[in-house]
Amino acid sequence: MAAMTALNAIALLLYTYHIENLWPSSSPSLVDAAYLVSGAAFVAGFALLTQTKLKPVQVSARLDSAIAGLAAASVTGALWFDPLLHPVGSPLSVFVGMAYPLSDLALLAVLVAGWVLNRHRANRPTTLLLMGASCWIVGNVISLHQRVTNTHASEAFVVSTLVAGVWIMGLAASVRDRRRLEAPHPGAGSSLISSLVPVLSGVISLVVIAATWHGLNRSPIVPLLAFSALVLVIVRMWIALSEESDLVTSTKADARTDALTGLPNRRSLLEQIESNLDVDGLKPAGVILIDLDGFKEINDTLGHLAGDELLCVVGMRFQSVAMGRGVLGRLGGDEFALVSATNSEHELIGIAHELVATLSGPYVLDGVSIRVGASMGVSVSSVTGSTSVELMRGADVAMYEAKRLKSGVSVYRTNNDPNSREQLGLLADLRGAIDARSLTVHYQPTLDMRTGLVRGVEALARWDHPQLGMVYPETFIPMTERAGLMPQLTRAVLVQAIAEASRLDRAGYRLQMSVNISRYDLLDGDLPDFIGRILSLHSFSASRLTIEITESSLGSDPDRAAQCVRSLRDRGIRISIDDYGVGYSSMSQLLDLAIDEIKIDKSFIVGLCSDSRAEAIVRSAIELARALGLNLVTEGIESEEVLQSLRLIGADIGQGYYIARPLARPELDDFLAHSGSANGSWPGFVRLPATK
Repeated sequence: MAAMTALNAIALLLYTYHIENLWPSSSPSLVDAAYLVSGAAFVAGFALLTQTKLKPVQVSARLDSAIAGLAAASVTGALWFDPLLHPVGSPLSVFVGMAYPLSDLALLAVLVAGWVLNRHRANRPTTLLLMGASCWIVGNVISLHQRVTNTHASEAFVVSTLVAGVWIMGLAASVRDRRRLEAPHPGAGSSLISSLVPVLSGVISLVVIAATWHGLNRSPIVPLLAFSALVLVIVRMWIALSEESDLVTSTKADARTDALTGLPNRRSLLEQIESNLDVDGLKPAGVILIDLDGFKEINDTLGHLAGDELLCVVGMRFQSVAMGRGVLGRLGGDEFALVSATNSEHELIGIAHELVATLSGPYVLDGVSIRVGASMGVSVSSVTGSTSVELMRGADVAMYEAKRLKSGVSVYRTNNDPNSREQLGLLADLRGAIDARSLTVHYQPTLDMRTGLVRGVEALARWDHPQLGMVYPETFIPMTERAGLMPQLTRAVLVQAIAEASRLDRAGYRLQMSVNISRYDLLDGDLPDFIGRILSLHSFSASRLTIEITESSLGSDPDRAAQCVRSLRDRGIRISIDDYGVGYSSMSQLLDLAIDEIKIDKSFIVGLCSDSRAEAIVRSAIELARALGLNLVTEGIESEEVLQSLRLIGADIGQGYYIARPLARPELDDFLAHSGSANGSWPGFVRLPATK
């Protein structure tokens, strides 16, 4: 295009010399050569530009330039063909005379091709290039008409069109347009625009044929050109219909195929499940849903390209197992699924274990050898229901159960479904009970093992459901945690527990009050202030309130949890480590946290009299507590034998069903009144003989 600009400038200068008679004129001249070569340079440059910058275009659209050129040639021939075939002068003059209209046709083809290649909506630089070429065509058409009619009245206008064309093309090089050249969305509008060139060219060709039929032009070449344009229009439309059919087929296939792995996608798998099920949902169908373990870490460490490569390799390994046994697809992310026309749990579990086995080998990604596992959920139509959505949801629930239990493969069971309709209804009732503060609190007494006196009580939440009756914590606490309601539940229990402790004070029973909090409560920065306000409201001493936390609850965010514990203890509240001995870092917690007591897990107490190892662990815990100046609480005491054994080895505080079950307020009053009779100690207490 730089060559085109330079040649055009030279041609204009030479033409100016001719006009001013500064140089004897000749025909053909160097002016003609410069003009024609500059036009050829523009055509070549524009062709290179469109081929390197733009994406491939359909074959049917590429025919538009040829159609437009033939239609324009037929019009040109009808108006000026005879004079051009009978020029006066040498053969070279004839050649130059014909070269101008032919170059115009080439420019016209470039215009149409550029418009088509830009998907009928060119950007600013390309639009300016096409406008510059249009100026040239206008000037050349006027010049051609002057040659034929032997008039030169508009030479200044012809020169101005050539100058304007070059200037506009130069302007195109200085305009920045970073808009992406994307194909328009399919629709009626885009189809109409894409058909505009062949339709208009076809109409023009018909008009030319009709005109020559009525004697406007006697040359046989003119109707031949018009007829050729019409033939290409028909060919173009036929190819376009074929391409449209292929596009529809390809679009349908793409809509059901995962672009990364080439496997069926979620939509395709759901359709496959529906095809496996009959109208009544009685035909067997099963789903295995697969979620990779550790995939996020691989993505974060090695990057998404490595993650994509891993997904492709995993998909191929899974496909080797699924061949002939079901349809394997990718749901998205690191989730795959296998749809099978069977509801045999045994068979599907076997396939799932084979899928797990395919992941046992290492993968080399970016020069790093890694391994990846998977959690799989199995669901069958005979259990989940008769729709594809129910089957996929059941497999999803089972998969998360497998991930939680680290079991590899899990089968869907309705009674283990936390998201069933019954569970959703129960959760709504629970939310209402927490908001209305209608949950009740029972209190389990703790016993001083040395004196036999009731030392305190532990507050335990209970839910008296209107239809289901008493619902215990093991049922509603997991539901509360999943729903994010633990902070509200803990605060409701704290309010009732501290109010009850204050009431017992007024009744003459100065007892310790223990309340459990969860890992979610340790992340609540406002909890210490809330407890302080409740203690102040009921004038209850902070030193008689014990907050029990489990070792595992400290692991989600150790820094924030430790800050909450320090803030509670700064207010004088006692801290107890619950379920001691079953956590992950018992010793380190004793070093890092300022605590007052440890509560050994009941799993060690149950086997105290029958397992010497359990006794050794309890003895060591008692000695450790004494060395650190901590109280030791033993829970799970369910027999006289266990109680006496704990007393003999020096336990401080005991708790369990043998001493007392969790009691409602009236039952607690009766228990304390009975315990306060005689010598003021628990009725079952028997003093041990003095030891050396």
